[in-house]
Amino acid sequence: MQVKRNSKKTFNDINMTPFVDVVLVLLIIFMVTAPLLEQGIKLNLPAAKGGALEKDEEPVVVSLKDNESVFINSQEISEQSLDKRISLIFKNRKDKNVFIKADAKLPYGFVAKIISKIKEGGVEKIGLVTVPPDKQ
Repeated sequence: MQVKRNSKKTFNDINMTPFVDVVLVLLIIFMVTAPLLEQGIKLNLPAAKGGALEKDEEPVVVSLKDNESVFINSQEISEQSLDKRISLIFKNRKDKNVFIKADAKLPYGFVAKIISKIKEGGVEKIGLVTVPPDKQ
């Protein structure tokens, strides 16, 4: 009895071409989508001098647009429900700090009314966000 062996040898190297193709496609996708991930609300902030504040937890930012719409961290809410929403957010947080980004064109009375609503929600410290005068 004679056993024939297959004369073809198998090639045991990994083909890198599909891997490189997939990596390049993913790189292009991430390069295109990265600028779209920047979130925020376009505001015309007032200019003022001051340093950056230290933060322990993710800050809560209340943004006020020039048409008097109110946002909490990029989510629009009604002015009437602001104090209830703030109290829910700070229910289990140790620091009770809020940063307010208000458009420079807003009347002072509207901003003061929002500040009092935030205080009613149980916030201890409120910071006003501005831009440096040289960046405006």
